[in-house]
Amino acid sequence: MATGFQALLVVACCLQFCFGVSTRSPNFSVSVPENVAVGETILSLSRKQGFWVVSVRLLCSARAQEFSVSAPENVAVDENIFSPSQQPTTGQKAELPCAKMEGDPHGRFNVTKNCTIVVANPLDWSVQPAYLLTIRSGVHNASVKVELSDVEDYPPVYNETCETPIKPKGEPGDLLFRLELSGEVVTESGDILIGSQEYSNTSDLWKIRTPAEWKVQTDNSDCSVRIVSFDTNPDVQTTLQQLLDKDINQLTCTSDSIPSSSVIDLYHLKWWEGTTALDPLKKYVPQYIVENRDLNIIVMWSWSFPTTKTGSFSCKVPPDINFTIRDNSIAISGLIEYIDINIKPVGCPVGKYGFHCHRNCICKNGARCHGLNGACKCPPGWKGVACDIPKQDVSITTTPSDPRDIYTSANIKFHCKAHHVDVGRMSVRYPNATEKVSFGVSEIDFEVLNIQPTDSGPYTCQVRDTRGRTLNTTFVLNGANQWCDCLQGASCDRWAGCVCPPGWTETRCQTICSNGTYGIDCAMNCSCQNGASCSPSDGKCDCTDGWYGKDCSKPCMNGKFGMLCLQVCDCRNNATCNNVDGSCACVTPWTGQKCDQWPTSTDEPPLESLLPLGSLVLLIAIVMAILYKTGILACSVPDTGEEDKILFELRRMEQDLAQSLQPGWLRRWEKKIRQLTPGPLIGEGMFGLVRKGQLLTPQGKLAVAAKTVRVEDSQSYRDFYREAAILVAVHQQRDGDCRESNIVRLVGLITKSAEKYILLEYAPKGDLLGFLRRLGNIHEEGLLGNLLGYAVHIARALQELERLRIAHRDVAARNVLITADDMAKLADFGLARDVYATTQYVRCNRPGADEFLPLKWMALESIENGEYTCQSDVWSFGVLLWEIATLGKDPCYDGRMQLSFLQMVGILRQGKRMERPPGCPEDLYGLMRSCWRDVPDTRPTPEGIEERLVQLRRALLPHDVVEMETVV
Repeated sequence: MATGFQALLVVACCLQFCFGVSTRSPNFSVSVPENVAVGETILSLSRKQGFWVVSVRLLCSARAQEFSVSAPENVAVDENIFSPSQQPTTGQKAELPCAKMEGDPHGRFNVTKNCTIVVANPLDWSVQPAYLLTIRSGVHNASVKVELSDVEDYPPVYNETCETPIKPKGEPGDLLFRLELSGEVVTESGDILIGSQEYSNTSDLWKIRTPAEWKVQTDNSDCSVRIVSFDTNPDVQTTLQQLLDKDINQLTCTSDSIPSSSVIDLYHLKWWEGTTALDPLKKYVPQYIVENRDLNIIVMWSWSFPTTKTGSFSCKVPPDINFTIRDNSIAISGLIEYIDINIKPVGCPVGKYGFHCHRNCICKNGARCHGLNGACKCPPGWKGVACDIPKQDVSITTTPSDPRDIYTSANIKFHCKAHHVDVGRMSVRYPNATEKVSFGVSEIDFEVLNIQPTDSGPYTCQVRDTRGRTLNTTFVLNGANQWCDCLQGASCDRWAGCVCPPGWTETRCQTICSNGTYGIDCAMNCSCQNGASCSPSDGKCDCTDGWYGKDCSKPCMNGKFGMLCLQVCDCRNNATCNNVDGSCACVTPWTGQKCDQWPTSTDEPPLESLLPLGSLVLLIAIVMAILYKTGILACSVPDTGEEDKILFELRRMEQDLAQSLQPGWLRRWEKKIRQLTPGPLIGEGMFGLVRKGQLLTPQGKLAVAAKTVRVEDSQSYRDFYREAAILVAVHQQRDGDCRESNIVRLVGLITKSAEKYILLEYAPKGDLLGFLRRLGNIHEEGLLGNLLGYAVHIARALQELERLRIAHRDVAARNVLITADDMAKLADFGLARDVYATTQYVRCNRPGADEFLPLKWMALESIENGEYTCQSDVWSFGVLLWEIATLGKDPCYDGRMQLSFLQMVGILRQGKRMERPPGCPEDLYGLMRSCWRDVPDTRPTPEGIEERLVQLRRALLPHDVVEMETVV
């Protein structure tokens, strides 16, 4: 076949020959597309009646071939996705090697000599879902359209909640976590065996017990790790079989330090063959394991928690579970008392990830690699799965980079930089609205010296490129903190000061927890008994002589006594042995140190000599009982230290609240129980209830809502007194005049009786949530505008709390009351979790308590770290606005109504928020979104919220209604 160049020569020669015999040389011009078909006429001339007839045909063609292929976005690097040998034949053969021409600006593909397309770098559907590649082979062009498909759970998500540290070079160990297992076994002879084992290397796991195998799964973004182990050792199988025989196929291990838990699941491959009971296991292990019936019982251990912290879990083991330990030919059997698991994240070396740190990271350009799943955290200017695709961007960084290192009177240097942008103009705007402008530069550095509170605010870097497009970003300097000078390796927080490690307290972490307390802020109470000391860091008990168990509550058994019950009693003749010192309590008539002596005489006093003394004691007891019944000996002196006790507890929870209370706050609001006549029940839950009642006052009977706790536990009473203290503090601020306040009015307290009450004003219209759900259509004219009036009231309530530096913690429509004069008032400061549905409150393990928390109303920092501030209340207020706009629907994230703790964190960390409700104005939804910003200090203030709501109401309400409200 002739080449295209040869075809042009033939055309030229033909034309020269034809026109060479003419007396004239006519000029002709034709346009021919490069893909003209073979045999197609491109020029025709006729010599009829003085005209030439010329017909020209091309001998060959360069028609481009078109192909289309599809591939998943997670296709492996070096994998072939297109090959000409797999396409229909065209009858043409390439004359020259293939070479990629265009359509791939970022080098995602390579083309081999035989025209096969190979993946050269990781693909990402979200960055570019399709590529149109043009490939050349001699004069033959091929167009290949590569379409990517979106793959679920790819690319992996970089979840900062479960971000692990990076292991320094040279540090020993090749596991992402350092595992420490400890426990206590009571042998059949009564000995107490306490031991622990640490695992920091893969080789440690293989040496646990032979034959044993482990499978680990960490390829996820929800902070979860799963370890599956199967061990054919008969002793292990016997122990596991005991659990299954008791219908126990799961053990739960809880933590006092983090809001999470660990679960150990047992799967019996033989018993459960062909049933759905094995379905959870099939998700995480290969099929050959599930089908291997020789393994019998296998164990899957799952844990999930914020991996920036060490997790200490305590596993409850059912009683009477026997465990055998073999050491060569010696076998020791006993009952498992408890098992503790300590998990410390230590991280992988740079460039590695996975539980065994055996996987290679693909992150480039300085991107950080996630320890669990290898996801990349791209630096400014880069995007894609591997952060290797340039991104037009502008960034602001600081020196020092850690906000905790930015202190008052120190210096901070800002770096404003453009990435992959042809900069025409770059500017920096300061909080005072002044601006610094430069032209043709891609980076501006500036310094703020001797930082003062007036330097706080937004610093905005803006870039305009040579094509007129604008990029900008903002860094908010949030009032620098004072130098903390912390001890014990504590970190310094901008607002809280020194964040002490567990076991230490005070402003500089200079004081160890007092006896009986432990943990973060010494907020946990030790459970150790019988004189055992408590570790201030983790609360572990160091038992005294004669006691054992998790809380040292169990005495030595089987004639043992002393430390760890190692000593053997030598009491005789059925004498009882003291578990502490081994002394013998003899059975009559035996005597002696070992109760092995028969008495020769008795010195017991005659019975008649004891009668007068016994009669006297009995007479005194009868008289004392009569005096007590008549009230003469009844304790009528009030407990003057009760208020101090409550204040001490409040300081541990909220220092600002305790400081705002004036001395005598509890006594001034005290009412007598006989003044209250309880009425019908108007609210009830597992832990608390509310009754409508009548309170007898000097002005007559007053309708009140009487709120009380029905479960006598420490958490319920803490919530009770916290709510009482907040309401008293609000009233003190207003000198008792709360008629204009948007916080529910306190009427009195009853704390001196067995049943304690908080007496509140009675709101006949009920709560806002019920009010919203009774309404009809949100599209009714003026309805949304009227409802936003309630939102304005609550914004004012938040302003009151902000002035007192008190966080409500549960701002929601269910906790807003509508009074008789149609005013919305914020109520329920006690976090009455149990009164509502499980879709509104989710059970979460918190330090020291097992709580119900309103996850879908909580700010990100509250969920992750238990931090409650006025800014976190603003987040909740944004959810309340969403409730108003939907007439009381349950919040829905990512299409799901019920979410676990970790699912909620994952959704929020990915930047997902609730969608705009149907019919909701864009400005109102924008206000909601501003309340849900990740950084607390970038959220609007309650004052700013009120101003924007007033403007929105004016736009939504009819003009005459707005004028009337203004006059009022």
